Amino acid sequence: MIRHQNSYQESSSCIATGPSGHRSPPDDHEPRNSFLAERRARRTATLDRVTASDFSDRHYGNRHEYEEEPPATPTGYPRRRRRRGRGWIIALIVLVGLLVAADRVAAAVTESRLASKIQQSQHLSQKPSVSIDGFPFLTQVVSRNFGHATVDINDLDARGVPISHIHADLRGVHVSSGYNRATVDNLNSTATLTYAEVSTTLTRDAGIGQVQVSRGAAANLVTAAYRLLTFDVTADVNVTVLSGNVLEFKAVKLHTPAGSVGLDENLFDTRVPINGLPFGMRLDGLKTTSTGVDISATGQNVVLAGNAVSLPN
Repeated sequence: MIRHQNSYQESSSCIATGPSGHRSPPDDHEPRNSFLAERRARRTATLDRVTASDFSDRHYGNRHEYEEEPPATPTGYPRRRRRRGRGWIIALIVLVGLLVAADRVAAAVTESRLASKIQQSQHLSQKPSVSIDGFPFLTQVVSRNFGHATVDINDLDARGVPISHIHADLRGVHVSSGYNRATVDNLNSTATLTYAEVSTTLTRDAGIGQVQVSRGAAANLVTAAYRLLTFDVTADVNVTVLSGNVLEFKAVKLHTPAGSVGLDENLFDTRVPINGLPFGMRLDGLKTTSTGVDISATGQNVVLAGNAVSLPN
C-alpha cells in the first residue's frame, strides 16, 4: 500500500511539471478558470496591438515622431496653438480699440475747452469750432504741444463790418500749463465777406445811397451798381488792403447810359476799417471769388495771452 501511494505521487508530479521544471500545457483535467484567464490575456494583448496600430495610422503616423506634441493641422499650426494665438489677437484688437476711443474722447473734451476759452478771450458772440489734428492725442496733451489746429468762426461782427466766416490754421501751438497762454509758430487765416455783406458796408460808408456789389471782370475787381441823381451807374471798383486792416474801394471806371462824361470817379472812393478781428489778425492779401471777398492774414510766433495778442514786428 505504501508503494502504491508513492507511485501515485510520482505520477502527479510528472503531470504538473515537465522535465525542465516548467508547467506543462493545460489538459482536460486543469481547472477551467485558469484556461479562461489565459484566453482573456491573449485577447487583451491582441486588442491592444490593433488599437495602438489603428490610432497611430489615423492620427499620428509614426507615433514615436510626435510623442511631445500633436500633429499640425492643414494650415501648418497645431490646433490648440492657433486658437490661443487667435485669442491674443482678439484681445489686442479690443485693447487698441479702447485706447483709440479714449484718445478721441480726450480730443473732443480738449477741443471743447479750447473753444470756450477762445470765445471768452476774443469776445465772440458764439462758440467757435476747434479741431486738433494728430494721433495719438494724449501725448500732445501731456506735452502741451499741438502740431496742427484749426478754428472756424461764423457770423462775426468786426465792429460794424459783418464777416460771414473766419478760418484760422494754426501750426505749432504751444500751450501753458493753465491753458491761458499759447504761442503759435505759424498762423494763416482767411476772413470771408460775402458780396451781400460788402454791399451793406458800402451802402453805409460810401454815402451815395444803395450799393449793389457783385464779382468784377478781373482779379481784385468788383462791380458796384448804384443810382446817381437820375442815372444808373455801374462802376468797376478795385479792392485793396491797406496797412492797419483797412479795405480801400476805389472806382477805376464808371459806366452810364449817357457815358461817363462829367462823372467824378473819386466820388465812390471809400475806406473801410476792419477792427476787432480775433487772434490779432493782420490783413495782408485779398482775392475775389464767385461768392465774395476773401481777405488773408498771416503771422509767425503769434502769442495769445488771455484776450491780448502780440505779433512780432
